[in-house]
Amino acid sequence: MNFKFLAIVACALGLAACGDDTPNPDMLKGANFISDQPGVNITLSFDPIDMRVYGGVVNRYSGEYSAFGDTIKFGPFVSTMMMGDPQSMETEQVYFQFMPTVEKYELSDGKLTLIGENGTEIVFTQVDEIPDVAPSAQNAE
Repeated sequence: MNFKFLAIVACALGLAACGDDTPNPDMLKGANFISDQPGVNITLSFDPIDMRVYGGVVNRYSGEYSAFGDTIKFGPFVSTMMMGDPQSMETEQVYFQFMPTVEKYELSDGKLTLIGENGTEIVFTQVDEIPDVAPSAQNAE
């Protein structure tokens, strides 16, 4: 009986030692990302303490998120209400419609991929900090 118990424990420890590639949501905390999209860069920052995100497209936005393993959900966003050029505004609208559908994420090699329920993806590149340029000013040049 003791031999069976030891064999089961050894197998369990062996499997645990193999590890897995499931993302660690704590790696998102304090991280900043940029995605180059048609007409505008999308920024996405994860608060280092609270389960909140913020960023900018044409407008600044913020909202809540929850993450466990490789699953992630974004709560409703609030945003400013500035106008931009038509292409940037369309990109922003698509982004704001996409975020509530996000179900999974992948984080590796400085890239964050958000994956929606229908398989749509947006890829972000991790940066040390978000440039201090208002998103609407990017298109004013």
